[in-house]
Amino acid sequence: MKIISPAKYELHLCYHRRVRQAEARCKQLELIGDQVRIRFETDLIPAPGQLVLARLAATADPYLRLPLFPSALFQTGFAVDVAASHPALRFLAPGATLDLIGPVGVHIGGLPSRSRLALIADSDPAILLPFASQAIADGGTATLLLARPYPLDALDPEIEIRVGDLPQLAAEFAMLADRVLIHTDPVLHQPLRQQLAHARAFVPPDYAYALAERSLPCGLGACCACAVKTRRGWQWACLDGPFFSLAELDT
Repeated sequence: MKIISPAKYELHLCYHRRVRQAEARCKQLELIGDQVRIRFETDLIPAPGQLVLARLAATADPYLRLPLFPSALFQTGFAVDVAASHPALRFLAPGATLDLIGPVGVHIGGLPSRSRLALIADSDPAILLPFASQAIADGGTATLLLARPYPLDALDPEIEIRVGDLPQLAAEFAMLADRVLIHTDPVLHQPLRQQLAHARAFVPPDYAYALAERSLPCGLGACCACAVKTRRGWQWACLDGPFFSLAELDT
């Protein structure tokens, strides 16, 4: 059983007070390559690094809520990118309503204006795009390091794109980036960590963050399904993540 310190318990209480229920309305579906971008209108808008849990129908089928990671944030809602074959699309059409719980997770912020971001993805970079938008809006830059090409229509034209070997690209951009955000298979975490450490004399804990993908059934730390092993012990993706310091992930 996970033992929570008093300070951690108070932090979790604050988290539970912040999470709320809200309604979202599907406004638009747009096909971009082999992805569908779904735009929702709602007043529950997660920050970069956070997500929401959605109940797609009024019935108990599907029973579990669907984690939705925004690919774009707006004043009146957010957008999510899913594969064109995603089963959730059978529930979604313009005008459909969803029941949301959120925001789930920890906002990754704290960078000054005009910061330079490196975003690393081995398949779908959509989850990382809100970080890029935030950096660009603050006068900074964002470079997307990809293992394979991605539809340009889904990307802000101000985002620089590089495609190639991810550890090699990480080493190349390590000295240029003020922060690195990662969404890759966990097997790449160690090579990326090594390349960043070789390229920089000092890598602070808040320099590189990686998404720890886990099942997120409850979003409140109650079911323990999203446990993540870190160098500081077990943590929950919904309470402490889902982005964790790359230096702390035990992978």
